[in-house]
Amino acid sequence: MTHVKPANTNGDVRLGRIPTVVGVAVLVLAGSVLVVERASRSHVVRADPHGTALPAQRRLEISSVMPSPSNADGLHAKLVRGTMPRNAVEAVVLTDEECAPDASGISHCLNRLRLPDGSDIQVRHPHDMTQVPCLAPGERVRLVPVSSA
Repeated sequence: MTHVKPANTNGDVRLGRIPTVVGVAVLVLAGSVLVVERASRSHVVRADPHGTALPAQRRLEISSVMPSPSNADGLHAKLVRGTMPRNAVEAVVLTDEECAPDASGISHCLNRLRLPDGSDIQVRHPHDMTQVPCLAPGERVRLVPVSSA
């Protein structure tokens, strides 16, 4: 049960306890931030008050070889299907699958991404979910191709 109590006569509100319903909690604040928590990971998708997505918030470097896991310094992924973009482009995340961590705690998530020309590519995104969240369907990312040499 969500409790909303006026903090003062200026219309400010305080949110009390917000429960998790069947493992999923959704909270919308002033129509601009959507937070979805699933099991051990959280996704934040930002939108303007009219519901349209904002420009890409995260930079994702992609290469033809498996990179080191993503960390606080940046996101890294390996291209596994499709054509590598020649230049940096904005892409929309379509899927986030196969996220079970390996014995070292690293997930090798499989993500399908839609490019501006309408084509799709697929990447493997290695990361520790306790430090770097998964790419969320609907999220916009800035794809930056990097040389594998």
